[in-house]
Order: sequence, then C-alpha cells, then structure tokens
Amino acid sequence: MKTQNGMEKQIIPNRIVYKNKVLIYILSIIMTAITTPLFASENNQKESQNNTQISGIVKDNSGEPLIGVSVQVKGKAIGTVTDIDGKFQLNIQQRNDILIFSYLGYTTQEVKVPDNNFLNIVLQNNVTELEEAVVVGYGIQKKESVVAAISSVDIPTLKVAAPRSINNILAGKVAGIISVQRSGEPGKDDAQFWIRGISTFGGGSEPLVLVDGIERSLSNVEPEDIETFSVLKDASATAIYGIRGANGVILITTRHGKSGQPSINFKYEYGMQDPLSTPKFVDGPTYLTLLNEARLATNPNYVTPYTPEIIAKYASGEDPYLYPNVNWMKLMMKNRATSQRFNVNVSGGTEKARYFISGSFYGENGIWQRDPQKSYDSSTKLNRVNFRSNIDLELFKNMELSLGLGGYLMLNNTPGTDSGTLWYNMMLATPTAYAPVAPNPEDPREDAYLNSGGAGNINPYQKLVDTGYNNKWANTLQTDINLKYDFSQFIKGLKAGLTFSYDAYSWNNVARTRGGDGWVLRGRDPETQELILEKNYSGQKELGYTKSASGDRRIYFQANINYDRTWGEHGFGAMLLYNQQDYQNNDVSSATEGLPHRYMGLVSRLTYNYKMKYFLEVNGAYNGSENFAKGHRFGLFPSVAAGWLISEESFFKNNINPNFWEYLKLRASYGLKGNDKMNGRRFAYLTTIGSGYGEYVLGKDVNVHWGSIGEDQWGADLTWEKEREINIGIETRFLNGFYLQADYFKRHRTGIFQQRKSMPSIVGVQNTPWGNIGEFDNQGVDATLEYTHKFGDFLVSFRSNYTFARNNLTENDEPDYIYTYQNRKGNRLNQPFGLIAEGLFTSEEEIASSPEQTFGTVRVGDIKYKDVNGDGVINTYDEVPIGNPDTPEMVYGFGTSLAWKGIDFSIFFQGSANMDFMLSGDGFYPFLRGQEQGNVTYWATDRWTPENPRQDALFPRLSDGDNPNNYRSSTWWQRSANFLRLKTAEIGYTFPKKWTSKAKISALRIYVSGLNLHTFSKFKYWDPELGNANGAAYPIQRSVSIGANINF
Repeated sequence: MKTQNGMEKQIIPNRIVYKNKVLIYILSIIMTAITTPLFASENNQKESQNNTQISGIVKDNSGEPLIGVSVQVKGKAIGTVTDIDGKFQLNIQQRNDILIFSYLGYTTQEVKVPDNNFLNIVLQNNVTELEEAVVVGYGIQKKESVVAAISSVDIPTLKVAAPRSINNILAGKVAGIISVQRSGEPGKDDAQFWIRGISTFGGGSEPLVLVDGIERSLSNVEPEDIETFSVLKDASATAIYGIRGANGVILITTRHGKSGQPSINFKYEYGMQDPLSTPKFVDGPTYLTLLNEARLATNPNYVTPYTPEIIAKYASGEDPYLYPNVNWMKLMMKNRATSQRFNVNVSGGTEKARYFISGSFYGENGIWQRDPQKSYDSSTKLNRVNFRSNIDLELFKNMELSLGLGGYLMLNNTPGTDSGTLWYNMMLATPTAYAPVAPNPEDPREDAYLNSGGAGNINPYQKLVDTGYNNKWANTLQTDINLKYDFSQFIKGLKAGLTFSYDAYSWNNVARTRGGDGWVLRGRDPETQELILEKNYSGQKELGYTKSASGDRRIYFQANINYDRTWGEHGFGAMLLYNQQDYQNNDVSSATEGLPHRYMGLVSRLTYNYKMKYFLEVNGAYNGSENFAKGHRFGLFPSVAAGWLISEESFFKNNINPNFWEYLKLRASYGLKGNDKMNGRRFAYLTTIGSGYGEYVLGKDVNVHWGSIGEDQWGADLTWEKEREINIGIETRFLNGFYLQADYFKRHRTGIFQQRKSMPSIVGVQNTPWGNIGEFDNQGVDATLEYTHKFGDFLVSFRSNYTFARNNLTENDEPDYIYTYQNRKGNRLNQPFGLIAEGLFTSEEEIASSPEQTFGTVRVGDIKYKDVNGDGVINTYDEVPIGNPDTPEMVYGFGTSLAWKGIDFSIFFQGSANMDFMLSGDGFYPFLRGQEQGNVTYWATDRWTPENPRQDALFPRLSDGDNPNNYRSSTWWQRSANFLRLKTAEIGYTFPKKWTSKAKISALRIYVSGLNLHTFSKFKYWDPELGNANGAAYPIQRSVSIGANINF
C-alpha cells in the first residue's frame, strides 16, 4: 500500500508503523520551514567559494523515498532537506565533513562524505521515535518531555470492525476511559463515557471533545479521517482548557496531505448483524401453567379455567385465534440485519500545497420488522455520508494557511412508535391474551389488529407496523481556518497562529403517524365458525403529518504565540493563547435558554528542561463565564507538573543493561480546574418570578379569580465549581519491547451547584434556593502495558489497558437520616439501597418467630429479610447500601496483533467490573399486574414450589399480582453485570506487491472482521452492559463483516 508520502505500508493491525503520521510530517515541514531559509542564506554566502557538491537519495527500509529528511553538515550551519523523490543536493566545504540524516520516526545516521560525492541512504524505522510526538493541549511535545497524564489511542484499532459511533469502541482501548453502551439502535446507540469516571453529581460531567481544536461531537467522526487520538486526563493536561476541561479532554486531529504523488485509497465493508442477547419469555402453555400456580398460591380456593385440556389447545396451535401462543419478540424482530461502509480518500501535493479529501458512506439496517403490505416503510435504518477536505498552503516562506471543511448528512427512518414504547408494550403483552392479527371484516385487504379489550392492553405488533413512520435528516457543516507564521528568521523559536471556526448543525423530522383501528375477538359463530370481531377503537385511516426542526451553531476564535528555544543544556518553552466562543442552541424550551452561550479565556504555558532529564511545566487558564454575576465571572485555573527522566542519569546508564531496562520516567502534577455548568440553568444569580402562590377570588358572585406571582427560583451568590487534582505517574520501557505507563489520581471537587436539601418546608418558598454546596471525591488508577517485537518475518504486538475510578459523595446538604447508615453521603454516586435477603421462609413457624413483617402478607416461600437495626420489625429502616451502582468502576481491555508476511490477525477483549443492577419490572416479575398484562420471563421456571422448596431458586413463591414483600429492592434481585467481551477480531491478507503492481495497485488487502462477537458473564438473562432491570432495551448488535482495501 502506498501512503500519502509514497512509502510502502504493510496492511497489518500494528500501531508501530504509522502511529502519529501527521505529527511526523508536520514536524518535518516545520523543520523544513526553519532550516531551509537559514541553510539557503548560508549557502548563498558560500557560493563564491570553491565548494564540493554532494548529492544522493534517502529511502526507508522498504525502498520507498523519504520526503523532508533533514541533511545537515555536522557542527556547521549548512544543510538541506530531501525533495518529493527523496533526493538532495548540498554544497560542503571540506572533504572530511560528516553528514547527519534525521527524520522523525527513523534512526538518525551520521555518514562521512564518500569519494564519489553520491550517497544512497537507507533509514531504519525507530519504534521509540515514532512515538516521540504527543498531541497536548494547544500543541505538540516530544514524548520524553511530557509530564502530564496523556494516553494515545492506537488509530488502526479504531478501524477494526468500526461501528457508526467511535464512542462504542473506546472502552478498554485507552486507559482512563469509563464507558457503557445502553442501546444498539441505529443512530441512538452512542455509548456514554467519562474520563477517569464520574467526577461530579452536578451539571456537565461529560469530557470535552475537540476535533481539530474545535469543540465537536465524537460520535459521527469517520475513523478513516482520524490521524491522532489523545486523551488528556490530569490537571496539568486539562487545566489550560479552564471551564471546558474540568472533566478531561479528548483531542482528535484529522488527516492532512503530504507532498508527493497523489495517493488514492478505497475501503469497502459489508456486514451482517444480529442481536448479541435478548430476553427470553415462556410460551403460552407454560405461561398458563405458571398462572395457575401463582393464583392457587395466592388463593388456595381458586378454580382455574385453564385445565390441562384447555392448555393443550394452546400448545397444539389448532386455533391460533382463540388459543393463541404468540412469541412477540420473534414476531417483531428480525434475526439479522445488514450494514455496509465505503470510503475513498485522495491525498498528495507539493511543498507549496497539500491536500487530503475524503468521502464515506455508512449504512445500517435495524432489526425491527415491517409489514410488507403497508405502502409506507416503517423499518429502522440509518444512512450517513461524511466528507472532509483539509488543504494546506504555503503562502510565503514561513507562512502557512490551512483550510478545513467537513461534515455529514444522516438520514434516519424509524417506526411511528419509538423503541422504548415498543419494548414497554412487548413486556406487557402476554402470549395467550390475543393473536396479533385476524382477517379484517371491513376490508379483507388489510389485517385487523387485535387486543384484549382491557385498559392499557395495546398490541405491540400494531404499534410497530401500523402507526406510520418517522423520517429524520440531520446535517452538519464544520469549517476552520488556521494561519501560522514562523518568526524564527527574526527571533529564533518564535511562532504565532490564528484560528477561526464556524460550525452549524440542523435537523428536521417529519412524523407520518397515526393510530389505527383496534379489534377484540369475541369468539366464533357457532354455525359458520366465522370469527366474531368487535371494533373497540376507531383510529385514523390516513397518516398524519407533523414536522419539527432545530439546530445549533458555534463560532470560535483563537490567537496564540509560541516560543521554544534551547540554550546548551537548557530548554525553554512558552505559550500565550486567547480564545473565545459563541454557541447558540435552538433546540430549547425558553427564550432564556436560547440566548447564546459565550465564554472567553486567556491561556498560558511555561516549560523548562535541564539536560532533557529534569522537566517543569506550569499552565494557567483565566476564563470568564456569563453564568455568574459581575465580580465572579472570571476564574484562574493553574497547574504545575514536574518530571524526572531517570534513565538519562549516569548511575542508570552505567549500571543497567538497556536490553533489560531501557527507559524510566517519573512525573507528578497538581492543579485546579473549574466548571460553570449549572444543571441547565442560565444566569442562576438572578431571581426569577413565577406562579404557584395561590389566587384571590373576588367579585359579587365570588367568581373573579386573580392569580398571584412570587419568587420562583431564588438567585444566589454563585461561583465556580472547582476541582483539585493530584496525579503521580510512571513511564518505563524494559525487556526489549515492553512499555508501561501507569498513573494514580485523586480529585476533590467543591462548590457543586445544587438545590439546598436542609431547608425545611416551613420556610414557605416555592423552590428551595440553589448554591455551591456539594462536594465529591474521585480517585483511582489507570495503566497501559504494551509489547512489540519482530522475530524475523513474524511481528507480534500486545496491548492492555486498565482503569479503576471510585467516587464518593462527601456532601449533598442532606440532613442525617434517622439511621445514619442510610445517609447517601459517604457512598458512591447512585449507590443502590435495599434490604438484605436471608433466604426464603420454610415454614409458618419460622414466619411467626421472625421479626414483624410489614410488607404485606407473608407466606412460606417468600423472601426473608435481615432486621438490620434490631428493632424487631422489617421495614424501610432496614434498607442499607448494597452492591455497586450501574456504572462500572473498572474497565479494562487487552489484545494482540500478529503478522507474518502478508497475513495479519488481531483480537481484542474488553471488560467491565464492579457494576450491578436490580432485576425488576414488567416482563420479569411474573404476574406483577395479574393475568391481563405482563409477559413472563423464561427464567421464572426456576422458582420455589411446595414440591421443590429450593433455597437457591431464582424466583420465590409465585404470586398473582404485586407482591410487596418479594418485589422489593434487595440483595435477592441484585445481580452483577460484570462481563468480558470479545470485542473485535480481524484476519486479513495483503497480496504481494509484485502481483498488484501490474494493475497499478500499490496495495490490495482483503479481510474478515467481527464486533461484539461473544460475551462471558455470569449474568445470562440478557446483555449485562445494557444495565436494564428487565432487558427492555434495543439489544447491542453482533457484527461480522468482509472487506477490502485498495490503494493506488
């Protein structure tokens, strides 16, 4: 495969070869811009002298020419860079001069001038150098000088079996990310993610995402357009973003062109999808058998109409209308769906102008069924088209202009009823209440949709196929202009830049929906055996029409000055940056919320190093927010970090074999971050006026009503939510291929914006005042371990990531509970509370000798609870913290990549732990609403019965209707959602170049890849990642794709 600069690339899932390609080239271009005028000036001064001209060509180890390689005479200010063919010419003064060839990502070589004045240089890949450049806040630094906690994502792994949303593959692939995916529905399947866990219970816990330096959404970025992906985690890395960086920062840079021949890359994938796991329900005969059992357990005198003979009719299918046996999930869901992705990009250019242009298509079908008899399409499907164009122009010697243009168009079709409602109705529909459809007595061309006739009994199949459809299209336009100038010819190391961006997003939705007729089956005519149908609801014949639209826009401006110099053994860097943003969202409910959101800030950074062994960095951001009153609108958020490169010390170098231990760096940081998010409130320092204070009734007939107004939301003397964070980290390389980066962090956030909870209602206010009251702690560790080594033609690499983040709600202004062990303070955010189950009652004597039961009548086979406070009564005072919240504390991932000649293979596992949820709700608790409503889970067959009084049964004694004792939050129903998932796997083959070159193809690779292939978990009822109490959620999809890469 030809890359943008003409190098040959192995198509293998290996992060070594081209990680940070854009950084390599950007730095080489910067080096060109700096050195070319200096060297040219020097050479011009020597033109009159009798110099010797040296020429040559520089290639990589695969024989491809390298562009922009620095060629410098050692100890002298004479040098040049290679051209687009890898060639160079240079005038030297002495025959014994030594030439230095250096290029980022390759081992530097020193070569003596040969007698024939021509050099043929081959530079070797340098794994360490390839990772030297790290994207940091508002800049790029050498990795060895970085003292902040920053993780880089392996870009090739993002492209393996990539779903629509990158959000869904971050978990486990980068240290510091806590992530969960709660749905698999096309267009609504974005995973939630946090950097180092949730750090506040107030507003704005999401991280800041910057694409090419601009605040943009991550979910619809095309993976093929990404060049670098960095996660900024500690205060040293994020404090310079001020109010925006309080919860961590994700930096994405998109690809740019490189000088050289045009490179055209095609990629196509076609995939099949199916649900990873779905809930299971009993069939009709089993449902009726369990119903008889539940009713007899509740009422021993009950006489059932569902005799074995009647149940046999449901099992036989002899009359599916009178004796239905409906599998609603099978009826409403397809077994599989399809997806496809196509991408083409072109890049190239000259030293003066470079370009990268990309276009892509992604299409995905959902698993909801549609009625082919309908003239409209109610199926679930999503189509997205992305485009991107990045143009870099060298206007003058040291001035560069970059123009970025990108965006997407997304079309999304869904049923007239949303998925949440469909799942709700499917959970309520029993398998025996009614058949889905019957012949329509009014129009034989259409179906009559049946229901049971009772209140709230809605045919879920009718809601799926007979309520029309929604068609939504959304588009975004992203533009950015960057102007850079290098002042090095005046002041060495001084550079400046300007950035302007305008982004716009809009969406439109057309709802063509209706409510159709409803029918009840009353039986069959005894003479004709025709079905007797009664219409119980008259709906619409025609589809309605409702439209809605909204959008937002963002304007951003940035100006910066950078200075970077080295004096002998001292290195110094400085940055001063001003930025401002104007964001307006039209998708709001009030004029106040629709006002533009504005902020402005001044950012600075100072860096110093001595001998590239000792590093110091100081950052600061001075930000302003309109959410606060005058005098409180600006905040200063500083940070400081230090690093020590121990492996450069003489005692390390002289005593430790580099093959055993090559590199060791310690670093630490401390900083202050700010947050101005206020749970959606604007200008919260102002008191608002509202109604709700009663009325006056006046007049002769006492019929004149005068309403009243008063204080609604009280204004408060508010200020910033602030977080102090400490981070200690280590980076090391050892055993000839291993790399470890590990960090410990501790964060303490104060001044969280919340309503007061300690104010008694006797005060008489409509809404309790808000204030900077809450406090929150968060601490943990994250680490990355990598290994890469080449054994002849066999390349092996391994990568693992681990993140643990535990939070603690230390203050929320709540008064103490009567029993302080029920305080929410001192526990994790969303900590579940419940009763402690001690088994099932085995006899009436045990019930009589137990503490008083207050949750209804208790029988043998019901759940027995612990009397926590010892008061002899089982009640809500016995509820204590149990288990874990439904957001994981621990996320990890590990995988390997193998390559041998043209064959490559990669596999990656992702897991989550310390995550629980409570089983409950319709479709899981059997007969919660009696017979009329409520499907019954297949797992209800694992139950306690008098004939089989097992203590390890999943379900206690069955009941007809709600059981206030058994159906309570308790350890009986709490389940671990820990899982390990085979997240991705791929096997590919790259055809030999000698085969493809005849067709003018630089590289051709075919592959098979898979996403969400298998889940290992003790939880078997449905996908544990959904975190759902009864499994009523659109399932996450398993996907297997075949694809091809073709490069010209």
